[in-house]
Amino acid sequence: MLRRLASLFKTFPGRWVAAVTLVAAALLIWRPAFTEFLELKFYDLKFRYRGPLAPGPEIAIVGIDDASLQKVGRWPWSREVQARLFSKVKEAGPRVVALDIVFAEREESAAVKTIANLRREIAGRGKATPELMKLLEQEERRVDVDRRLAQVIGQDPPTVLGFFFRDVGGRVRGLQAAELMGESYIRASTYNVVRQLEEIKPDIFRVMAAGGVQVNLPEITAAAAGGGYFNMTPDDDGIVRWTPLSILYGPDFFAPLPLVTVDHYWGRPTLGITLTRVGVKEVRLGSRQVPVDRYGRLLINYLGGRGVFPTYSAAAVMEGRIPPDALKDKIVLMGATAVGIYDLRVTPFSGDHPGIDIHAAVIDNLLSGRFMQKLPFELGWSLLIILALGIILAWALPQLSAFRSFAFTLALAVIFVGGNYFLFTRGWQLDLFYPLLYIGVINVGFTVHRFMLEEKEKLRVRRTFEAYVAPAVVHEILKHPDNLRLGGERREISILFTDIRGFTTLSENLAPEELVTVLHDFLNPMSNIIIEHGGTIDKYIGDAIMALFGAPLELPDHAPRACRTALHMVAALRDLGKEWAAAGRPQFRIGVGVNSGVAAVGNMGSDRLFDYTAIGDNVNLASRLEGLNKYFGTDILLSQGTAQALGDAFILRKVDLVQVKGKAQPQEIYELMGEGTPDPDLARFLEAFDQALAFFRTRQWSESVAALDEALHVRPHDSLGRRYRLLCKKFLKEPPGPEWVPVTVMSEK
Repeated sequence: MLRRLASLFKTFPGRWVAAVTLVAAALLIWRPAFTEFLELKFYDLKFRYRGPLAPGPEIAIVGIDDASLQKVGRWPWSREVQARLFSKVKEAGPRVVALDIVFAEREESAAVKTIANLRREIAGRGKATPELMKLLEQEERRVDVDRRLAQVIGQDPPTVLGFFFRDVGGRVRGLQAAELMGESYIRASTYNVVRQLEEIKPDIFRVMAAGGVQVNLPEITAAAAGGGYFNMTPDDDGIVRWTPLSILYGPDFFAPLPLVTVDHYWGRPTLGITLTRVGVKEVRLGSRQVPVDRYGRLLINYLGGRGVFPTYSAAAVMEGRIPPDALKDKIVLMGATAVGIYDLRVTPFSGDHPGIDIHAAVIDNLLSGRFMQKLPFELGWSLLIILALGIILAWALPQLSAFRSFAFTLALAVIFVGGNYFLFTRGWQLDLFYPLLYIGVINVGFTVHRFMLEEKEKLRVRRTFEAYVAPAVVHEILKHPDNLRLGGERREISILFTDIRGFTTLSENLAPEELVTVLHDFLNPMSNIIIEHGGTIDKYIGDAIMALFGAPLELPDHAPRACRTALHMVAALRDLGKEWAAAGRPQFRIGVGVNSGVAAVGNMGSDRLFDYTAIGDNVNLASRLEGLNKYFGTDILLSQGTAQALGDAFILRKVDLVQVKGKAQPQEIYELMGEGTPDPDLARFLEAFDQALAFFRTRQWSESVAALDEALHVRPHDSLGRRYRLLCKKFLKEPPGPEWVPVTVMSEK
């Protein structure tokens, strides 16, 4: 078993999966900001895909909304108005009222200021009597709006106040807690049972702690049934996903507003927190265990976006415009929902989520037990999932093609996402981005490795085949390997044939070794010229070369390319001849034939051995044209089809009407004499020769001789012109019969 595992790590799949697994494990442990940001976004997407859930019937919100601000005025309202609002709410019969509002400073009404000034004035004039001062003090208490608000808060049902900590996570100043809150308020706002399972180690003990606190006025605090902080701790991207269920301030662990509210709603069961040496283990509210992380944070299971809970306008409550049972026996949360008050947070559902709605979501989680929690030993489960995915991919991907690998990887990712989402709907949060990234990187690695192997194999095949066939053919084979089978297609191409004139005599006069050297020195530059112009070397036939233009790669200008190749081959041989003459080596000429037309191209041969080539009448015609060069004394002959495809870009002259063997109709053939515009002498020569040929074909022998003499005066060594002059002289002496036609019939191939 160990030997098999060791051998597995010697292969690419084993090494690649092991390396990516180690990197994935490091990311899961380290959790860098970028990958964690993406993981959190995937978490948010799951909420959006799930959509809103129906909240429980126990919660209602009285919101200080935009309509209330228009009716009453800007926030904060006077304590008198707020006292009237709270009275109206309590008259509706809720079981608990929770305030997401802080009354941190006194409010001095005009009446209070007037009485205070009057007391100072009377005292300053020395007219104060005990009875008068007592009366003024009673009147001052009567018009004190803060006292009036405290009285309303102290009435049934119980009211839970909100407050907030400063510098959460900062240095803890324990002495301020009792000084600022009072012992009774601390007891009503903190956990009444704190269990410590192990000795706390300060270097690894991690809980949320605060460095300061902002509380309510003492008389308002004393009147309330209890209080809880409403601090929220957004993640690094600004989205609130967690809520701290405990904050250490001084020696006490304080509970949040939602938890204290539910505690009062359930009749004040035991509120306990359990600590270990590294942080918080659990939070309990009566018999209900609340899942928290080591920092004491609860992962909020949001029910939806803004407005998912029943919400009533504060103005409507004060005016009595809500249903009679809207707030009865419910937890009533009161706070700001208007945009202008800026108590808005970003959540997975919304970018302007009122903070009071977030408290409502936490309360619903506590009441219903619909928690969102992470698996125990979360890191271990994540690593186990990564390892299982790696084993599956390492086993499957090497056996599959590229497309099947992609399909399998996609299917595995979809299955994992589906399972992950199913657990999410059941209240379990598992990492999604990290495993998907792992699956993707594994597949990319296998794909790149497969691509590199294929490219390496292609390079090997190319280097092997390029020794036998043209690079273009190799490229076509590698690009479309399915075409590597018998069969072909009809295509418009140009075919070029060339061979050495008098090769038989040359071979008889040279030793075999010398002949091989001569052939190499001839075929090598000729082959390079063909390839440089985009041609494909079909085959070598002794001293002959067959080349294709337009196959296997389609070339719209196949005819011009073939003609340029022919011109360059003749010119190159002329230069080689000078070098060979200087070296005392034999010189020779070549003939080139070019024909353009439709031919069958493709892999031809047997099942075991085949070759890419072209066949058909047009191939045969190109071969015949090459052979006619010796008959007419020319270097390059073109068919009528090639000449028509060239236009005016090349210099051509008509040679003869030729009927080759196997063809019923004669065809005009042309000599290729150059490219571009002819010089003045060549132009005069071509004009005179064309006139002579026209006279010859109409049996005007004397006129043809005269025109030929003019042409030969310009180019006295022109073999074709001298041939036609001899024929004209012959026909002047012995005129042909009436059946004569100006066609040369080639009875041999």
